[in-house]
Amino acid sequence: MKKRLTRFLILTLLLSILLSCGLSLQAKEPYASYYLGDNGAYTIPAPYEVLTVIDFKTTEEGRLNSPEDIFIDGNDMIYVADTANDRIVIINPIDENGEYKLNKIIKGDSTYAAGDMSAMRMPKGIYVDDDGTILVADTGNNRLVEFTKYGFFKYSYASPSNPILSEDFNYMPLKVTKDTRGYIYVANSSDSNGILMLDSDGTFRQYFGANKVSLTVWESIARLLWDREDRKGTVVTLPYSFNNIYASDDGYIYATTTTVTPPQVRKINAGGSDVVYAGYDFRDTYITSSFGGAAAQIFCDVTVDNLNNMLIVDQQYGRIYEYDENGINLFAFSTNGNGYGQLSLPSGLEVDSQGRVYVLNKGSGTITVFRSTEFAEGIHNANAMYAKGKYTDAFPLWEKVLDRDSYYNLALKNEGTIYMREEEYDKALDKYYEAEDAALASQAFKEIRAEYLRQNFPWIASVLVGVVVLWLVLIAIKQARRRKYGPPPEKKNFLTPVKEFWQRCKNVLRHPIDTFEGIRYENKGSYIDMIVIMVLWAVINVVSAYCVSFIYRGGTPKEFIKPGMLLLTAVLPWLVVCIVNYGVTTIMYGEGRLRDVYIGGAYCHIPLLLFTLPLSLLTNLLTNDEASLYNLVHTLIYVWVGILVYLCIKSVHGFHPVKAVVVTFITIIGVGLVALLFMIVYGLFSQLMNFVVQFAKELSYLV
Repeated sequence: MKKRLTRFLILTLLLSILLSCGLSLQAKEPYASYYLGDNGAYTIPAPYEVLTVIDFKTTEEGRLNSPEDIFIDGNDMIYVADTANDRIVIINPIDENGEYKLNKIIKGDSTYAAGDMSAMRMPKGIYVDDDGTILVADTGNNRLVEFTKYGFFKYSYASPSNPILSEDFNYMPLKVTKDTRGYIYVANSSDSNGILMLDSDGTFRQYFGANKVSLTVWESIARLLWDREDRKGTVVTLPYSFNNIYASDDGYIYATTTTVTPPQVRKINAGGSDVVYAGYDFRDTYITSSFGGAAAQIFCDVTVDNLNNMLIVDQQYGRIYEYDENGINLFAFSTNGNGYGQLSLPSGLEVDSQGRVYVLNKGSGTITVFRSTEFAEGIHNANAMYAKGKYTDAFPLWEKVLDRDSYYNLALKNEGTIYMREEEYDKALDKYYEAEDAALASQAFKEIRAEYLRQNFPWIASVLVGVVVLWLVLIAIKQARRRKYGPPPEKKNFLTPVKEFWQRCKNVLRHPIDTFEGIRYENKGSYIDMIVIMVLWAVINVVSAYCVSFIYRGGTPKEFIKPGMLLLTAVLPWLVVCIVNYGVTTIMYGEGRLRDVYIGGAYCHIPLLLFTLPLSLLTNLLTNDEASLYNLVHTLIYVWVGILVYLCIKSVHGFHPVKAVVVTFITIIGVGLVALLFMIVYGLFSQLMNFVVQFAKELSYLV
């Protein structure tokens, strides 16, 4: 009995230790970590971990209240626009004890209206020059104000004036920054014309990074049909405005915008044009789908580290995203919440010289500090080495990254590219397969194919010539026997039904009009043919999807193929088109029966039946260079099917060619309306199911 009790206590103790370890690990990293690839989100080891949370106890000691902006200078001094407290808070760099201490507070003694030039009201933006001069977007006082590095008032910039500015121009600076040439850039509240570009003395120069209007289809049509006078009184669509800006050391202006559609984040060169991220959609479908798509992401700040990696923060979900200088997503991490290390309505983002990430929390008045893990450090070092062209040195660093995460996409791609440079194309292809990159895999396969043809072209050409000659000889022998002995007598056996079915299929391709008229007026064709054709087409549609090469699947793994959906898409269009067409032709006095429509519609699939699978198999010999030829053949097959559908409608129903065109067009419209109705019903049903689920959850809380 004592032994059993002892064992039980030991097991209980071990279980408690394991659970406590698990809970502590969970508390250390209370958020998901992943990166965004072409085929979705991929979980990775944590790239950053919480170092500390800067949180002063009282207002006098630096306690923040609804802060809106953060800046870190070259000495890692931290500057915060403490908005609701109408001041600037300066914090010393981290000390040897791992602590952040208050340096000073900049705040006026009175108010700006009372003549105190150092008094601020609701400051929302801050920038610090290399000499320590502090430039503040004093939003509430509608001005830019400058302080010395000691916190004394230096200069107040007047509101810009220029004939270019509209009469109703309202100057309310939200964010401010400077470039390497000394120009000042201001993100003005609700200004849809772009970023204000000012000279060093505050004189307006121009609007920078002018925005483009995103028009809907109907708005575009309205502009084509009506002139400006006719459109008066209608709702005007304005360009998006900017909510944050950042000037990098290499002369680019990074900006986040108020739009939820591209471009949410912009990288703008000196000429005002987008580079790298032009047209890039930063929306994270992984997070929006996980949260039910309840709210769109709001990217509220952007910054760049010493390695030219761009970091952006999403205020809605508290997610931080890091991209390298080529626009490739490296990491996504963090989340909103009340737990340690979780964000509370983030409003600012900065990186210090050591790569530590600082997130300003407007909701809690704190600063969350993240430090990179060994995993992130490995990626940063390998990527930096690779960007410098030191591929040999970068390879072992990428290997270390893959030791921690064997499916990290960027490491696989870059190792593949290194193999390509060393002309080891087979190894490169394997890496690109693992990285699910079809474009790069195509380049590697092109080299492999070229090398194979160089080595084996003589015997390949000999085999092809031999096959052609043999085929011609067999045809000649067959024709000679026919001339001498006549056609051989037909013998019926178990293959006879197959031969007859094949003959009917050939007749559809050779004599489509006669075949379709025979279905209606001579009762040719049968339900058995219809079933066999549609079953074969459904099977071929699925098999072809698996036979298409990795390159022509766009890098999508075979595991992502959905056979059930392919079976449905093979059969459902045929059913819908036949039903809609029969309804239309009944109204328009067509002669065809429902039987004729279904059988004729099935026969229209013959080109797909014959050529889809061979074309899919052929992709295993092609690269992206031949994609246009592949697409042309694919298109011609469907055009052929479309012609057969038209001839079927004309012949089965006995229509005049012109009337058959009209009926075909009406059928297409009818199918579109059915699809629209299906989407509406599906959407309503989904909402109903969501309501039922949420209602059930609410009931469970009450029980």
